[in-house]
Amino acid sequence: MRIDRLMSLVVGLGCLTACGGFDASRADGGTLAADGGVDSLSLPELQVFVQSGRYLEWPSEAAAHPSAGPHGGLVRTFVNPTLRDSLKSGSTLHPPGSIVVKELSNSSGALTGYAVDAKRTDGTWVFFEGFLPQLNQYYFSGTDNLCGNCHQAGSDFVLTPASALP
Repeated sequence: MRIDRLMSLVVGLGCLTACGGFDASRADGGTLAADGGVDSLSLPELQVFVQSGRYLEWPSEAAAHPSAGPHGGLVRTFVNPTLRDSLKSGSTLHPPGSIVVKELSNSSGALTGYAVDAKRTDGTWVFFEGFLPQLNQYYFSGTDNLCGNCHQAGSDFVLTPASALP
């Protein structure tokens, strides 16, 4: 990683935490500091969050597998404890703060990007898919969009089945 990119990431993490952005130090990752909800979920916040790697502490699929959808290559899904509990309980409507992070990899297993679904406090889903190095290709708020069209087949727009998680 280039030093300017590393410095940008460090500064971004500090600013987001201090200014009410994703609190990447929290294992649940599903709340934003200060504002009490997941209302802000901007593209820069999601970019910094996935690059922080804090989602790696969440329950996940056992291993990467071929994508069954449009993400291509190999995928591995992580869900925060809020969503895991909702999925395991059989809920068909997931609570605000539910977050999915899908690592996207090529056929050799090298990380190529991320896809994130996050439910804001107001119940609106935010979808993000970005490919390295920019991580800025797709960002949508709401479900009437490219991502929502596929995810509508899931349980409250979540396609990962509870059986795929520990």
